Amino acid sequence: MKIAVFGASGRTGLMLTFQALNQGHEVTAYSRRADRITITHKKIRIIEGELGDYQKIKEAIQGQDVVMCTLGIDKNKPNTVLSDATRLILQAMEECGVKRFICMSSAGVNGNDGGFWFGKIIMPFFLKHVFVDKKRQVEVVKQSKAEWVIIRPVGLTDSPKTGKYRINEDLPTSKSIPRADVADFMLKLMTDKKYDFRMPAISSM
Repeated sequence: MKIAVFGASGRTGLMLTFQALNQGHEVTAYSRRADRITITHKKIRIIEGELGDYQKIKEAIQGQDVVMCTLGIDKNKPNTVLSDATRLILQAMEECGVKRFICMSSAGVNGNDGGFWFGKIIMPFFLKHVFVDKKRQVEVVKQSKAEWVIIRPVGLTDSPKTGKYRINEDLPTSKSIPRADVADFMLKLMTDKKYDFRMPAISSM
């Protein structure tokens, strides 16, 4: 299949891109910094562009079978980076006739699904603005015409892929999950329609 990955130079995005290529898919990797995508492969196309560049975004999406989003924010200050970029991605998808959208959000985005320590201490004091826009992003996706799934991983680690993880409709069951397992699940969602228009949590066994 042909996959566009937004946030491809991030740690989860790189893992997703690597696994997709390993499975024989064609990947268009979109990043603000192309030099951070360290993967060389005959089936990868890298597009460097800003998250507000609609024409570049549309170029990345044209002709794809599915669009995947692993965008994140590193600074906790008021912003609309995620929601604005996601709105443009979904607009381009509609214009290009691409339906399927798999988006990585985070545990905690529902307000009660991050656990006590994360939900009561980390989020309100250290990640307040990040999660305000993550919640805004969720609403943008829900209001779109896309065939979407939003996944809610717990704390991401760089541990090796296990291929074994739990998917829950409400609360996650652990505090961490390897990025490699998140990527594995996102790729399965290309064809698995079980979670369409839902927000499953993913956590380690």
